[in-house]
Amino acid sequence: MLQLHANIRAILIGSVGSIFLSGCQNTVILHYRQPANCYLFDSNPTGSPHTTTSAGSGMFLFYDIVSIENKASGAKDFNFNPAKLFANGDSKGNTVPGTPGASFTYLLTGIAVPKLVPKGTTSGSLGRVVINLPSDDPAALKTAQMNLLYKSASGESVLLARDPGPAPKFLDPCTPANVNALP
Repeated sequence: MLQLHANIRAILIGSVGSIFLSGCQNTVILHYRQPANCYLFDSNPTGSPHTTTSAGSGMFLFYDIVSIENKASGAKDFNFNPAKLFANGDSKGNTVPGTPGASFTYLLTGIAVPKLVPKGTTSGSLGRVVINLPSDDPAALKTAQMNLLYKSASGESVLLARDPGPAPKFLDPCTPANVNALP
């Protein structure tokens, strides 16, 4: 009986999703994964003076933009802008959005930059994004997977899809070497 209810629920969710998406022509699908989180970024662990960047009362979330599919009916060229990405909420349901970028991103390789994804195509990897998500309980975010969101402009429809994978690693602290070595 439980399996029957699960099947009915899956059919209903799929039907509602199909109806919803059928009204959204030119929907792009942004695939992402979240390999790591950290409280503290140490730009030069053996350096002197020793400087670190704290996430304050939150957590730095590292996301990889795996690809963007731009093949929907009525597709238009899509201008991806990593500054429009954000994470929202924390494990306690707070809704303060996390802001993209961090002062240390210049030390990392493969940081995402704006890119045109032509209609009818799927991009390759677009790089990494760092988001500082505020929280009243940062410890709860150590290995939390937080949904990535996109501030769509008028006429844009962006569906975000987290690719399967393990929970984020907690890096303590994160450094250019261990972040750049993430798969």
